[in-house]
Amino acid sequence: MASITTGLVFLVVALIPTYLFVQARGATQAVGSTERVSTATVTDGTVAVSGTVEAGPAGVLTHPVTGADALAVRWDVDERDVDEDAVAEVDDSGRQTVPFRLVDDDGAVDVDPTGADLHLSTTHGETFVDQMRTPGEQATTFIDCVQENERRSHDAGTTQVHNTPINEARVHGVDDLHYQSRALQPGDTGYVLGYAQQNDDGTDTIGDGGGEFIVSDMTRDELTADLGTNQWLLVGVALLFYAIAVYVGFLA
Repeated sequence: MASITTGLVFLVVALIPTYLFVQARGATQAVGSTERVSTATVTDGTVAVSGTVEAGPAGVLTHPVTGADALAVRWDVDERDVDEDAVAEVDDSGRQTVPFRLVDDDGAVDVDPTGADLHLSTTHGETFVDQMRTPGEQATTFIDCVQENERRSHDAGTTQVHNTPINEARVHGVDDLHYQSRALQPGDTGYVLGYAQQNDDGTDTIGDGGGEFIVSDMTRDELTADLGTNQWLLVGVALLFYAIAVYVGFLA
């Protein structure tokens, strides 16, 4: 009985990478099947555009740690086991975004990335590790920077920030803590796939209108390759847990 229960637990765990695989597969298919159009030919519905990203009327974000101008930032706090040199758990993650413009040779289109999946490369990637300070001090500094940036943005009233705050209670431990972030910055080449809708002034905005919504600083080909790699990793993890579930629950 205990073996069957344990097998069911592994089966439930296997559903997590399976779900993530389905999401990644859907994104890959959307990128592959949606032809890119110029900003001048954007119409209502799902579109894919690429060009240079620039700040819109809402301005830019201040990267919560580096202080650099940014249009989207995502970060993760990883607690690593020093002995095994492996990620023990992801303590927390968060993001900040601000509406921006994507410009190509034919014009520009507004993008509201609030609900987008941010697929960002390591071009503006940072890993914040200070071996001379305790994890508690590192965590406090990182959280304080993020929260202070959020407060300033709201007080200024000029930027719209979507932020998932770091849960202070979960940033803990005595092993190495790695603070990793990736950013989309003004001047980057951007790729956006999402639902476009015409505004009252005749301009268009791409936002979260249902279906896949992706914002990336990679080219279409690079993004497709990156999503494909993630899919194979997720399939491998899912199959491993399914195999363990069958062995523990029914064969052991």
